[in-house]
Amino acid sequence: MIRRYWLLGLLALVSACSQQSTKPAAVAFHNLNAKYNAIWQADRLKKTIQKKFWEEHKENYKSILPIIPAIDSAFGQQHASDIDLVIKKASLVIDRHQNSHFVDDAYTLIGWGRYIKKDYKNALETFKFVNSIDNDPRSQSTSLIHLYQIYTQQHDFTSAEKVAEFIQSLDLSQSQKNNYLLARAYYHQSKNEIIPTIALLEEIIPSLSSGEEKARLRFILGQLFESQGKSQLALENYAAVKKSKASYDLQFHATLAVHQLNNAPEELEKMIREPKNEDHVPALYAALGEISFRNKDYDKAKVYWTQGGKSGSDRGELYLQLGNLFAKQLKRFDEAAKYYDSAATYLNPNHPAYTNTQKLKKTWSSYLQLSKALSQEDSLLKLSNMSMIELTDMYQKTQKKQQRKADSLLSKTVQVQSNVVFTRRPPSPEQQSFYFNNDQARIQGQQEFSNKWGVRTLEDFWNRKNKNNNLTNRIVDLTQNTTNAPSDNAKTNSNNPVENDSLQIWLNSIPKSPAQISQVKKREEDALFELGKFVQLELGEKEQASSLLKKLLANYPGTSHEAEALYLLYLSRDKDSPDQKNYRNQLFDRFPTAYFKQLILKIEHGSLTESNELAAQKAYELAYEQFKTHNYNEASRQCQQILQQFPGSNLEDKVVFLKALCYGGLKEFTSYQDNLKNFIQAFPKSPLTTEAEALLKAYTKNKN
Repeated sequence: MIRRYWLLGLLALVSACSQQSTKPAAVAFHNLNAKYNAIWQADRLKKTIQKKFWEEHKENYKSILPIIPAIDSAFGQQHASDIDLVIKKASLVIDRHQNSHFVDDAYTLIGWGRYIKKDYKNALETFKFVNSIDNDPRSQSTSLIHLYQIYTQQHDFTSAEKVAEFIQSLDLSQSQKNNYLLARAYYHQSKNEIIPTIALLEEIIPSLSSGEEKARLRFILGQLFESQGKSQLALENYAAVKKSKASYDLQFHATLAVHQLNNAPEELEKMIREPKNEDHVPALYAALGEISFRNKDYDKAKVYWTQGGKSGSDRGELYLQLGNLFAKQLKRFDEAAKYYDSAATYLNPNHPAYTNTQKLKKTWSSYLQLSKALSQEDSLLKLSNMSMIELTDMYQKTQKKQQRKADSLLSKTVQVQSNVVFTRRPPSPEQQSFYFNNDQARIQGQQEFSNKWGVRTLEDFWNRKNKNNNLTNRIVDLTQNTTNAPSDNAKTNSNNPVENDSLQIWLNSIPKSPAQISQVKKREEDALFELGKFVQLELGEKEQASSLLKKLLANYPGTSHEAEALYLLYLSRDKDSPDQKNYRNQLFDRFPTAYFKQLILKIEHGSLTESNELAAQKAYELAYEQFKTHNYNEASRQCQQILQQFPGSNLEDKVVFLKALCYGGLKEFTSYQDNLKNFIQAFPKSPLTTEAEALLKAYTKNKN
């Protein structure tokens, strides 16, 4: 009988545990298991992951901190197993406790896991689903705030506003209200709406308990006030951070911001000397550079930023600042190009300026190539005017300088090696037969090598006697022209065949005959024009471009680039200035049929009226009829008339292209080639550009 009652009790207990049952005992059982088993474990893992996020998160103090930091995809990948475990634990509630009151909590945890993994699509769907299955205000508001954050991070501000309207209709607890206001402040910050962002932060901060979160928001508030030029309010918030129980990193940058606002470089110098700031020295040098830059002491800013760029995670950003300094303030473009190249190498791919820095690297690398080409030709022309005695003397001085430098480097190397003591067992008689175990043979070999080859670095093709005399690297830096330097007591007429051979190779690279000099001058002419054009159109440096183009017109009167050079000089001058009018008149008088004249007319007259467009269309049709009948002279004349009478018409590309074809029909191939080149340059997006490029390529191929 007892056994029968025991079985009946067991059956009743099992039936009560069913997750489909709505009986109070069943619901209570599943609530207990869901909350204190799967949900508790998942929530504990979630808090651990959140703690790891803040421990691993690196703040970019150079810009205003985001109120809600974006989740790095690398973090989701690195902690994927833990996040998946949160999702797995929460999924147990859905699988085994469907009648409990914690199914919505489980879905909220699953949505959070997907959000951390940046699976925004599924996270959005999960949070939306939470609001469709339960009216629990707690889980509903939590999921809606997550929805709001995701839409804001995706810059889907319309959807975010719709969610915000729904959140505002809910009765939120103080904690939920703070979370929503933070999300709201982040929304306005993402839209660069500073005033409402400040107002919301001032409302939230007093309700928070002291700690890292409150200190961080104070710091952001200080940054926002500083961006608005309200220095006193910024200082008050930075001071509050310094008094808080925040991390040393946050307090350090608050102190740094205070000294920068107070323009106190002496305080920053003191911080550099403090041992506890050893890891922050690059940031201190960066701040000193910014103070010097604001005070327009650009040379000192350069020194500080260079010092800070030697190490630290901010190296890429400091190189970018140095590039901007050399390009915009110091106007030393060759050095700017090198710093932009270094910035592109060291800047973090997640940095906001990374994409722009890559473009700067490409642009300034092109500038550097053009600049080196011009310097090379200029150096060759200067050397061509020197006598043989002067050239030989220059060569030998350069060689001696290189030899002294190499000897100094060797002596330092030997000194370092002499300080190192190796303990080695004496080799056996059998082992002494091996070259590197025989000290006498090894020393003798080193001496023989030095006597024959001199001091050589370990690199490919080290044994080429004229390795650094490669003609493709001519004269840009005379110290790079040779590697075989004569000894200090060497004479001009040395009997050393290696030295004489190297000198002769160098001398042979210098133009002497009129034909060679003429070729170099033509290359310098082209290099001057290309560099001036690039500086004007790509870098926007009008004064530098003007200087180069003026030098071109002065040194090479009648240059084939004169028309375009005058047009570029016209663009480099202020509107309606005497200089601009002068260049305009020169271009119009000397080149009345040049296309660059039409470009100026287009700038001055703007777009055409509808009636003028129709007139231009009819005129073009007449010119095209003349072209089809092989009356190329008349067709060309009419094209020129259209360009002058209707500058900037919608048919301008067709007119210019037809004019180029007329020159081909007339067999004036130089003008044909020049006009095709001008067309490709002026109308890169025209549907006729592809055909023009094909014609130019075919002409160049047949010509060669």
